[in-house]
Amino acid sequence: MGAASRSSPIEPMCDRECDGDSSGGFETRRDTPVDAVLAGSDGCYYTEWQVKRRFRTGDWRRCLRQWSPDRRLVETATGTLLLLEPIDPERLPGWVEIRVLGDATRVVDTRRSHLSVRW
Repeated sequence: MGAASRSSPIEPMCDRECDGDSSGGFETRRDTPVDAVLAGSDGCYYTEWQVKRRFRTGDWRRCLRQWSPDRRLVETATGTLLLLEPIDPERLPGWVEIRVLGDATRVVDTRRSHLSVRW
């Protein structure tokens, strides 16, 4: 099977996070410009930076990508399939914060203790 082109509606995707200190050193804003925020079928939200990091570290593996509408299917380290779809940041729930540290942007669930915050 040959590689799918960008014009194809579905394309195979050919890529860990560590605990982060949530005290200081980052900026917390809901209006932070980010490349993309994705809603996961697991009920969590992810920035493009978080998704790329998980691919790069091997926590997630690309399975399929559909371009119109934009959707990505990934396999997690536990073998679970996760569907990711872009969401307008204006539609994020009130408990979501986007935190920035240098080039890193991440979504934080403010309902959870800071001890569970992950980069």
